[in-house]
Amino acid sequence: MRVTRIAASVHRPVAAGEQESKATYAGTDGPVFVRCRVDTDEGITGNGFTGRFLAAEVAHFLNNALAAATAGEDARGPGLMTAIERRFNPRAMTGVVVSALSALEIALMDIQAQSAGTSIAVLLGGKRTRVPVHVTCGLPHLDIGALQAATARAVTAGAAGVKIVIAAKGRPWQEDAERILAVREAIGPDADLIADANCGFDPATARNFAYAVSDARLTWLEEPLRDNDPRQLAELTAEIDCPVGAGQMEQSDYRFEQLIRQGGVSVIQPNAVFAGGFRKALDVIRLADRHNRKTSPAGGWDFVNLHLMAGALEHGAMEYHEGHESIIRCISGSASVPRDGYLTVPDTPGLGIGIDEGKLSAARVS
Repeated sequence: MRVTRIAASVHRPVAAGEQESKATYAGTDGPVFVRCRVDTDEGITGNGFTGRFLAAEVAHFLNNALAAATAGEDARGPGLMTAIERRFNPRAMTGVVVSALSALEIALMDIQAQSAGTSIAVLLGGKRTRVPVHVTCGLPHLDIGALQAATARAVTAGAAGVKIVIAAKGRPWQEDAERILAVREAIGPDADLIADANCGFDPATARNFAYAVSDARLTWLEEPLRDNDPRQLAELTAEIDCPVGAGQMEQSDYRFEQLIRQGGVSVIQPNAVFAGGFRKALDVIRLADRHNRKTSPAGGWDFVNLHLMAGALEHGAMEYHEGHESIIRCISGSASVPRDGYLTVPDTPGLGIGIDEGKLSAARVS
């Protein structure tokens, strides 16, 4: 099965304005994404995605250098991605290179799974058919009353827990602490509770926040420090009594290893859309397992990372991000929502989602 064409495009959901009002912490490029379509001579088309950072440059790399390098190659060839990586990334760069490779690898895995008549999750090990979710419903635009209602609703519906965005909208850390304590009251003592700072705190502020919310019993504090600095994270984790999670947009094995070995990170959070694709994210899961760390993908793109978690791990939850629904609705025309607190691997082979070319065309920006 030979690659006949690669076409990458940049999209911004028509409903992105609504998303930005909910998730301003993500920046103005938050809803933008790259779609990588790979066509083959046997009529099977694979789709891969990556998100937002330098999206036009990522698409350019896919449409030119990577398209030329893969033309005529076996889309199911086990050594194709290894050869591509050796050619274009011999020095383990990150950024545009890895983002493009992520989208390409996901598309090729989509093709392989469709050809085999099974889901990507099965190709990755088929450990389970559904995965519990942490619902990111604690978005910055909600006042405390609405925040309590949204989080209680998610837990009542069966979610393993909820994630609350902090360090956003210019709120002082004291107000964020008040919001977290209010959520714990609303969801009860047993549900998981995660506070996600999106690398928004300095060390002193993160430490003060962690002390202030000790009664909330955070399941983990996610990416509290700017730059995910391993040295500063190590100092922080030595001083606070709750676990720390990180890694949702990291793009190298070295960085993940530094977060584990030097930073004391307890929950490793690879996202296949950013980390280099499914196989690279799987390498991170194995690294985390060797160091007795938990794995829980974050950063959105649940319909991709569902296959990673269901395929590779018999345990662990993943993020379902309500603020990212406009992206999946743009891609497929609808969004899969958790049922009884779980996302279930689709029965349809490959990624298992439909592609709404009309919506994608309307949202295309480059």
